[in-house]
Amino acid sequence: MGGMGYSSTSAKDINGKLGGYVGGLYDIELNKSWYVQPQLLASYEANEAKNANTMGYKSFISRYSLTLPVLASYKFNLSDDWSMRINAGPYAQYALFGRDRRATVDGKGNTSSEMGWWHGSFGDRFTYGLKGGLSVEQSHFVLSVDCKYSLKKSALDFDGHGLTLSVGVGYKF
Repeated sequence: MGGMGYSSTSAKDINGKLGGYVGGLYDIELNKSWYVQPQLLASYEANEAKNANTMGYKSFISRYSLTLPVLASYKFNLSDDWSMRINAGPYAQYALFGRDRRATVDGKGNTSSEMGWWHGSFGDRFTYGLKGGLSVEQSHFVLSVDCKYSLKKSALDFDGHGLTLSVGVGYKF
């Protein structure tokens, strides 16, 4: 499965950015309607300050992460070929690496903007939250719309809660 997402944060004066994800899931059937769906997703998310900071440059933070949602899924048939699922559950996410934009001042007082790699502690890189969404299935193809909300404030979300809305497609083997 894969798709694109729009990431934002609850922090003030922050613009969300487009990103994306790719990964897979395993469907564990409990009965004809209920399933458990563990997923493993690799994703890219980014945020940028709306206004320039005091040195004239916008702050920017991005991250490449691994996300592990475990969703409860309720499936109901719309017709012989089409079905719909309602999915919800917790997730854990670990940011592997990412970039940030820093403003620097040289000895003469000149400012410049530099993209660098952020270095965070485990606590800054790890987050958790809730994920929910809807998916429509036809034969082997899946179309999904999801929302992911971080319950933990993070420095990678400008000290706010992360929010990602995503649309994706997938193929079931």
